[in-house]
Amino acid sequence: MTGDHKEIMPLRIRKLVSAVVFAAFMLATAASKAQRGLGDQDASLPDTLKSLDYVKLDVDKSDNILGYAELRDIMMASQAYARGVSMLPGYHEPIVTRGETGMSVFRKVSPSVVLVVTGSVKDGKLTDVGIGTGVVIDPSGYVLTNWHVIAGYETGVIFLKPKIGTEPQDNDAYVFRVVAQDEKTDLALLRIVKPPAGLPAVRFGDVSNIQVAEDIHIIGHPHGKLWSYSTGVISQIRDNYDWKYSDGSEHLANVLQMQTAVNPGNSGGPVLDNNSNLLGLVAMSEEGQNLNYAVAIDVISKFVARSMALKSRGVGPSGQGEKGDVYAARTKAGLFVTKRVYAELVSYELRNAKGVPVTLVAETPDGAALTGSEPNAFGGFGLWSMRLPDGRVVVARSGGIAPELVSAGR
Repeated sequence: MTGDHKEIMPLRIRKLVSAVVFAAFMLATAASKAQRGLGDQDASLPDTLKSLDYVKLDVDKSDNILGYAELRDIMMASQAYARGVSMLPGYHEPIVTRGETGMSVFRKVSPSVVLVVTGSVKDGKLTDVGIGTGVVIDPSGYVLTNWHVIAGYETGVIFLKPKIGTEPQDNDAYVFRVVAQDEKTDLALLRIVKPPAGLPAVRFGDVSNIQVAEDIHIIGHPHGKLWSYSTGVISQIRDNYDWKYSDGSEHLANVLQMQTAVNPGNSGGPVLDNNSNLLGLVAMSEEGQNLNYAVAIDVISKFVARSMALKSRGVGPSGQGEKGDVYAARTKAGLFVTKRVYAELVSYELRNAKGVPVTLVAETPDGAALTGSEPNAFGGFGLWSMRLPDGRVVVARSGGIAPELVSAGR
């Protein structure tokens, strides 16, 4: 048995995705000219702050607005969105040749199918970038995919299918966190952080109704060809089927043996019947044998039931992260500056004489700079902008401490 453990993103897409999204906020598109202007102005702030005379503090008595992990997550999210969204203009509605049934299934279920992106940032470079497919199973933001799609990651970014046309302005990207995972059955449950209202969810089928030679429909992202449709038939139902991936991981589950087209990027995609019910989740294929397999719906149902019953669903705050060296200074305007030097970024918090936050700036070694402005009643900022190393700007509005809505500037 063979099969890729990680669906590696094609080079043309990998170059466009700079990091995995870890931050707990919602992403969207299209920054205004005014927002882009703000980002341009904020780009000079780190240089101004660097020139101040700082005194190192042995004890940090102030409460930092956002910790290291949260700042890092927001910055990674901005980079991931600005580049990841660039893959969407290549999306086109597929030409379905299967007939009215195939067209009906695709139109009904494709809005429930998502693109799952994972990756790591090491030494300022993106590594281990992979893509897979997922399917929304609950309107509150729960998404089902394969374990091997997210193995090694606790968070990532999910792209929803564009609602109208092919332009990224019509598409949202959202942070997900891993709720539960089962390596043995190759299943994982994700939850979108702050999901949009009205998420369409797929219906579960019944394994007892599955018939050999039954028509099936598959939606996924083979080789980065987003939201592609394929069809085929059920060849057999295999109980307690075992398989392994190239990394040596071993798996066992009831599976559907299928005769259909399956490629890297299809993993985690739904297998559907003519009534648009979920029969299985695409898992793997045997190279050169035209044998493809999906984890069966009975296994999926049990996994989801166990996972949803968990008291902790893994969507809590990211925490304060590691502590950095702390320095203090004062600007000519009388603002107090707290500078924190972490392993991968430097942050500057500016407060007035009453200790109220005025501005927050964070910068990474590659020149990316995140700026929070417009202080709000929650002790955070209503407006955030991030200048990426390539000069692009991502702008975010916030109703709390951290960003909720992000737009990509051009």
